[in-house]
Amino acid sequence: MIDILKQALESPFKTKSNFARENADLIAMAASDGFITTRMAAGLYSRKWMITPVGLSHYYALTGLNHD
Repeated sequence: MIDILKQALESPFKTKSNFARENADLIAMAASDGFITTRMAAGLYSRKWMITPVGLSHYYALTGLNHD
């Protein structure tokens, strides 16, 4: 999960990229838990997975990094 969140944070990846295909199960879990999204605004979606605020907090908790 850390790799998925890190990639979404540092370099959002396309929904049909090789990375997305190779990690489809973990990406599905991360999206279901609200850690990543393709939503940019109400009714507006991109083709890239991006980290959410909840995902960022979870990433910091998993890695032990301080986000302050």
